[in-house]
Amino acid sequence: MLRQLRTKTSRQLVILFLLLLTPIFSFYLIHTTEGINKFAKVSYFPQTSIEDFKDSLNNVVHQSQHLTESYHDEIGKWRMHQYDNYTLAYITDTFIPKFEKLTNIARIMTYPEDYKYVHDALVNSLSFETDSYKHFRVYLLSGNLTEDEISNKLFSRAFEYEQIYSEFLSTIPPTSVENTTKFISLD
Repeated sequence: MLRQLRTKTSRQLVILFLLLLTPIFSFYLIHTTEGINKFAKVSYFPQTSIEDFKDSLNNVVHQSQHLTESYHDEIGKWRMHQYDNYTLAYITDTFIPKFEKLTNIARIMTYPEDYKYVHDALVNSLSFETDSYKHFRVYLLSGNLTEDEISNKLFSRAFEYEQIYSEFLSTIPPTSVENTTKFISLD
């Protein structure tokens, strides 16, 4: 009889414990998921809404800007002679995989068919920027001015592509009858 009472009490305690923990666990799951979604709001399913695409694009662009700014802070330290070439080359080695990862996230991002050129502009911009840093790294280690020139040209090309998706992000979303391609030129 004592054993039955102990088992019954144990079950009740477990049930009570689970009832108390469920709201905490649910809160944790919801907020953790929200945090992940806010950081990488890239959908892996077809998006039908231009606004969804714009939100995803904006998120990747924000991450890209933050990463670029962080890397350029390091270049600033190099220019102020706080780093030598080898230190900045090492730092560049740590940033390149981050840019490659962001480029891959952009590649798999879904988009409305009419906005493929905006998506491609983002991917190309990130790719050219990453390649620019690779050539800059070679310049740092070799002193080869041609590598520095290539790096600068690639970075300029990345900026040209950036103008395309930046213009798209600054436009007002179209109504169902409008098509934003008439607002954005690839020239």
